[in-house]
Amino acid sequence: MPDDLIAIVEESEDVDSTIISRVRLEILWALSELGEDGATARHLKAGLNLSDGVLYANLKKLVGLGYLRSEKVTLEGKELELYAITREGLLAWQRVRSWLCKLLGCGGELCER
Repeated sequence: MPDDLIAIVEESEDVDSTIISRVRLEILWALSELGEDGATARHLKAGLNLSDGVLYANLKKLVGLGYLRSEKVTLEGKELELYAITREGLLAWQRVRSWLCKLLGCGGELCER
């Protein structure tokens, strides 16, 4: 077994395994791109093509972990929930993205996304 593979496996201990799911990674990725402005659940649902149940269950978990913050906002007369990535969430996202890129052997622009 190559030494770099062993190092990658050992590095997985630094990654929060509770965010290793397609939906949670997509949410963190999207919100990391949007920065402090964040997005409403409606926008995340449309952009990520998720059902309400899947979206809200994962948003709730990520808020509970401290990786997202949520606040009520009024938009066009409707009260909506706005979600944004926290500093802790951004650091967790960067760690898992870096680890996945090493694991998959991708590099360059692909890993910059």
